Amino acid sequence: MFDYIWDKDEEIDIEELELFNDAILKEVESTLGVKLPSTYVELMKEKNGGTLAYNELHSKKVPEGELLIQSLKGIALDDGIGENNYLLEEWELPEGLILLGGDGHTWVALDYRNYDGDNPPVYCIESGKRKGKQISDAFEGFLKQLKEPEPLEDDDDENDDDDLDFSRIYTKEELGKYIEEGSSLFHISGGLEQFAREKGDMNWYIDQCLKALNKKELDHISWTVGECVLIKLKVEPKENWPINSLKEIVNHLMTVPLYDDVPDFTAQRLGKRLQRKIS
Repeated sequence: MFDYIWDKDEEIDIEELELFNDAILKEVESTLGVKLPSTYVELMKEKNGGTLAYNELHSKKVPEGELLIQSLKGIALDDGIGENNYLLEEWELPEGLILLGGDGHTWVALDYRNYDGDNPPVYCIESGKRKGKQISDAFEGFLKQLKEPEPLEDDDDENDDDDLDFSRIYTKEELGKYIEEGSSLFHISGGLEQFAREKGDMNWYIDQCLKALNKKELDHISWTVGECVLIKLKVEPKENWPINSLKEIVNHLMTVPLYDDVPDFTAQRLGKRLQRKIS
């Protein structure tokens, strides 16, 4: 019913959480000590967490009247809402909240603090604070409030997209040059994704990924590398995986900050998936 909220046009095919079964659902609920809303469970059966296309919430009850919710967490023991207790402690948030999404500063959560049923209100709260505001009396109502962003107006003088070739095929030499220069996340992402989907050259590919991770001037390069390596492992036989080099990538993803001393939870999530793949 609400599957329209998902972003179906991501440039990179991010590996999603595996779909859960009834046993995993019960174990997650037991670990968290709650009964999850049926609307949330049914939505996660279609896609177990991910990026949202309908990602704006306009309300006087959220900071500055507008909240951008990039993604929703899925159902898994070691990922998604399974990370909840760790996140509550990390961001100094009160117990009884089940975090659905957030950016490290503002969070949307199911609020079970004074509720013991299976359809709790949805709450908005900022990190380090004990109080926030209820934004919906149930998860379904929260979903109905999500809006698709207004399209940006084209500006012919400032829009450079016409100069970008989205169907370009890269050579190894070209990708290596872009990584060495560290000047174009667009071309590095395109090249890494292209070679991730091609079988072979595993050692060369992982070496390029490690070099890319060292380009600190590239915003979110860790996300690109993490996503692309997960894609590569799907097409490459396990006996060809350079485990030590892959462990270097895992270590980077698990420790890279988003900015200052703020952990990059997107990179950590990708690192945990990669860790499970190679262990």
